[in-house]
Amino acid sequence: MTQDKSGLTVRIPKPGDDQPRLSRVAAIAVVGFAIGVLWPRLAGIKLVPNAPVESEPAAAASGDEAKPAAPAGSAAPPPAAKVAPAGEPAPAAEPSDRLDVSEAKVTSCRDAKGGRRDKCDAIAVDGLMRPKVLALATCPAAEGVQGKLSLGIELDFDSGKATDVLKGKSTNLPDATADALIACAKKEFQTLSLSDVKHEHTKYTVFTIVELKPPGQKPAEDKGPKEVATASGRASVTWEVAIVRDQPKDGEIVARLMRGTRVVVTGRDGDWYRIKYDAKGAEAWVFRTAIGM
Repeated sequence: MTQDKSGLTVRIPKPGDDQPRLSRVAAIAVVGFAIGVLWPRLAGIKLVPNAPVESEPAAAASGDEAKPAAPAGSAAPPPAAKVAPAGEPAPAAEPSDRLDVSEAKVTSCRDAKGGRRDKCDAIAVDGLMRPKVLALATCPAAEGVQGKLSLGIELDFDSGKATDVLKGKSTNLPDATADALIACAKKEFQTLSLSDVKHEHTKYTVFTIVELKPPGQKPAEDKGPKEVATASGRASVTWEVAIVRDQPKDGEIVARLMRGTRVVVTGRDGDWYRIKYDAKGAEAWVFRTAIGM
């Protein structure tokens, strides 16, 4: 330490006086650690969020697996309704169970000018008409009705369609019921197409008899042995598609034959013919007009 002429005292540090004292540094570090780490923990203050962890589902009292909780803020879904098993629906009645339809027969024919012809050729329209006549089973007027409807169809080959539906004299239904059925038949026959039917004349009147039966009433079954009449020859399918059954009328369908298919006739039971219809000689039954008989 020295003193200058002005009276000021100048102190000259000794070597090592400019180095920090470790004791002070340690003290400051201890104080900082206490402020930054220990004090928030002791005070219960969280300076950073905790790391996310998976919460273990609480076990159900019954021992079943716990269901996942619904997301926060969303309503819990309603419990699923228990649906009692529905019974099998009753099979719908076939139109043939309600209606018996006779073969369609030509009763008159006319030329292009309307002149009546003395002799009419047999046109193959039964297969086209039958599905439309059977559709009368769904007509509201047919519900619960029992009786006979003589149904006539006016066919015009110039236009290729049915032009009118008539009520024949053999009808024994009440007039109101018969007229309602005729109205339903007119709607059905609007879509009839005659484009593929062979014919000699221009206009024909064709009649069929429709017998209506109450629901559930079926003709009595003949359980005795059936006699098959002798029949033989060859024929070709004249319908667009001929349905072949293992028994006449109500048998199971075993095949469908396209127009022009050649078959061998081996027997007859009323309006049904037994035929051999494939290369293996399998036999089954087909309606007679389906093969032009």
